[in-house]
Amino acid sequence: MAVISKLYTRILAALLAWLGFSGAVVSCEGLIWRTWAEYGTPSATFKAKGVVVSETDDAPIQGIHAVLGERHLYDLEENFYELNDGTFSNSSGNFNLSASTFPGGQALFVKLTDVDGDANGLFADKMVKADFSNSEFTGGSGNWYSGQAEIDLGKIKMTPDENKSE
Repeated sequence: MAVISKLYTRILAALLAWLGFSGAVVSCEGLIWRTWAEYGTPSATFKAKGVVVSETDDAPIQGIHAVLGERHLYDLEENFYELNDGTFSNSSGNFNLSASTFPGGQALFVKLTDVDGDANGLFADKMVKADFSNSEFTGGSGNWYSGQAEIDLGKIKMTPDENKSE
């Protein structure tokens, strides 16, 4: 009986490998079949940083709300889907964002919004593309986690908006 069980296991393993299931390990111990496989979703961490300045005099702007998100190309409304809660630019205009999502071909953007009223001047909202297509991922697990990619957006100039106060 043991010879038939070993033969059956070898035939089944060869058949699964031929069908492309080589990542799964199947063993037969009596009547108990066990399969080990990896579950989850591929993910990666995307980090973006930049400096928000005024278009008129290059002065840093404090209090600009920055959010990393994505816009789907098939979305006719061009909705912005936030991937994190965002952060605010500091007194030097610097912001740092981080979000984890599927490492696919979606377009990531940074949405900049003046939310503090006229405290630091009034500025029009701005959407900046964060192009991670040429970024290298570091620290991946070799499995589902691809690692992290970083991008520096540099100086982002925001346009004053006098109509925003109305």
